[in-house]
Amino acid sequence: MRALVGLGPALCLGFLACTRADGEPRPTAAEGPLVVELFTSQGCSSCPPAERLLSRLARDGAVAGRAVAPLAFHVDYWNDLGWADPYSSPAWTERQQQYARAIGDDRVYTPELVVGGSTGVLGSSLPAISQAVQRAAPPAVLAATAAWTRDALTVTTTAPADAEVWVAVWQDSTSTAVTRGENAGETLGGDRVVRRLERIATAGQRATRAIALDPGWRASGALAFAQRADRRIVASALLRR
Repeated sequence: MRALVGLGPALCLGFLACTRADGEPRPTAAEGPLVVELFTSQGCSSCPPAERLLSRLARDGAVAGRAVAPLAFHVDYWNDLGWADPYSSPAWTERQQQYARAIGDDRVYTPELVVGGSTGVLGSSLPAISQAVQRAAPPAVLAATAAWTRDALTVTTTAPADAEVWVAVWQDSTSTAVTRGENAGETLGGDRVVRRLERIATAGQRATRAIALDPGWRASGALAFAQRADRRIVASALLRR
């Protein structure tokens, strides 16, 4: 686990789910899935167990009976220690730092899982994740429509009065042979790996926006979510292909 020091307020969230005929948990009609964000790196030897757990959460769609929408953001602050993660971005590091300031943490580290934009826990600890999810407040259902083509995802949505709407496009089933760093010799897989994050609508506005897709991403799905300035995620909707 690697941490960066130096940051600074805090918040809180929760969720309920029902069960479909096939047994898979899903949000109730009035609730969207709770967004859980893993900050990870292929250069971190503590991260593969957290990424395997995130894949399990994505497959199950729920934690402790509550519907979740997992995302994996690969940070770049491990890249100077022997292995440059091909999915890493300084923007994802900045996103984690924004959470640290909002939550009132003085560091960022991997693997960290942020629940609902308000609580950070160790990303490889299912008990800690389950507890945070159980305590989280439910996001509303975000009204959003999506049209997928080979080259673009077009999203139409209306943002709540106090939050902006963002869309994260993810890729599943990534596979990387790591040749250097702490995970040298390992072939690491990943799911829900975020390839693009774009703002679709500002607070209180209705908007339609096309997000360009690189065919090389093999984009698997997307999540639309409304996030306030205090980082709390107050509404969400999965945008299936």
